[in-house]
Amino acid sequence: MRPDASPTHPTASHLSKIYTRDATGLRKEAGPFDIFIYNVNNQNIALGVIFLFGGLASYPGGSFALTVLIATLLVIPIYVVYSRLSADMPRSGGDYVWVSRIMGRKAGPLLGFTVAATWIMSAFVSIGAPMAFMAQFGIAPFLRELGSATGSLALSHAGDWVYSNNGTIIVGGLFLIAFTIVMLVGVRTYMTLQRYAFFLACIGLVIGLLCLVFTGHTSFAASFDAYVKSLGGVDGAFALAEKAGGPTAGHAFSAKATYYASIWSLYMVLFGATSCYIGGEVRQPARTQRLGMFGSLIFTAIGLLLLIIALLHVGGEAFFMGLGSAKLGLAYAPTYNELIYALFAPSVVGALVMGVTFFFWTYVWMPINYFTATRLLLALSLDGYLPRSLSKVNSRFGTPHIAILICGLFGLLSLYLFVTGVISTVTLVFACAVMFVITGIAAVLYPFTMRRTWEASGAKRFLGVPTIAFWGALQTVFSLIVLDIFWADPVAGISLSSSNIILNVGAPILAFVVAALVIAIRRSGGTDLGLATAEIPVE
Repeated sequence: MRPDASPTHPTASHLSKIYTRDATGLRKEAGPFDIFIYNVNNQNIALGVIFLFGGLASYPGGSFALTVLIATLLVIPIYVVYSRLSADMPRSGGDYVWVSRIMGRKAGPLLGFTVAATWIMSAFVSIGAPMAFMAQFGIAPFLRELGSATGSLALSHAGDWVYSNNGTIIVGGLFLIAFTIVMLVGVRTYMTLQRYAFFLACIGLVIGLLCLVFTGHTSFAASFDAYVKSLGGVDGAFALAEKAGGPTAGHAFSAKATYYASIWSLYMVLFGATSCYIGGEVRQPARTQRLGMFGSLIFTAIGLLLLIIALLHVGGEAFFMGLGSAKLGLAYAPTYNELIYALFAPSVVGALVMGVTFFFWTYVWMPINYFTATRLLLALSLDGYLPRSLSKVNSRFGTPHIAILICGLFGLLSLYLFVTGVISTVTLVFACAVMFVITGIAAVLYPFTMRRTWEASGAKRFLGVPTIAFWGALQTVFSLIVLDIFWADPVAGISLSSSNIILNVGAPILAFVVAALVIAIRRSGGTDLGLATAEIPVE
């Protein structure tokens, strides 16, 4: 029963079926450090550097260090709202649960399902793409580093094959199957593996940062030249890259270029509150979610800033602007991790340390999107929108095994679609930002439509205004700015592609239409799904 409602729901009498949601059966396995790592992984410092520097040449005059600060400021209201509502309603499904309850019996089911379905579609896309990143930014460079260290062209060529479309699909698919098994085994298993992987990943990040800080420009250039040559590339590779980037480097500061370049920093920090979707599996949610979300944002922002400054210090703007387009005689341009390894080369130990530690940054978006999709599927199933089988939780491992297997199949499909260019890195990000607008509006309404729940959580006010409403309004406004960046960016904006427009505009509309159909069908059978919004579900 909704905390603000009377014991007898006024509309239940004419229905043949009364809604009662079951407990999820999930276990509270995650503590503060687990949630901190979880959210750091979903922002991802290492991949952030790759994407930021990959786009450097497209924004002459843009300040990438400043984009990190802009992006961080824009997402703070999201983190405030999500950490607060995760504490007040710590349930599997996160913002789906909040929106569907806050918006009331008429709008709640429609908007809640729209939010959930949009995030599920985005998660399906984002299960496969990280497997491509793992193959192309993790395994392929690692093999080239080993090839350089041992003088084996066979290993270097193996790395080139893994980077190819066929290699990426095969290797990424095999690892996706392996990770699906880990997801089936349970949250505790994943959280344990996550801690060890995060520790190793951070060691590599610190080593890389220290190497950059204590390396001069001349030494970096010489190391890069030697590494490219060891792979069978051209002589004087650094100078060639610098020359290629010359025309776009050295421009005066441009506020417009910086504004649009923020798309890549936003892509990193926008989703650091994703732990809300496993809210029912978090211990002491008020403290844990607050520390995990804001700790991860601060950690990621500082890490990105330090690496951006350090890389530009040793390489210079012209080098990085030309690295992707310069003809170096290689199958693909050296990645961030290879630039660090080059400072050790030739060294088998250096290749192992940098290759293995960087690997643990490349795949981590995948399991988090598993959690997001499966917990939303579970919540929708328990609320009566989807078949009951999707909410079945394995009694031994405490995992929604059927939902996980479905996610694995969609992950394999999205891996293929990503590698073949049908979907892109930013596919459905715009649609997700629209969901932040909806959640922001819900936060504004929360103290008024669920007054008792809000009061039970402390009912904080500032100058007489509920603080959650203030932050919700700010989230709504800032999310509109984010939407403008992702829509209008002249390099990667969705307005540049008709298919991206169809996907990002069509996905929420499709979700809304499906919600209306499901609600109508269930009502015709005597079940009012609006009654799901009459209670905060048990866990």
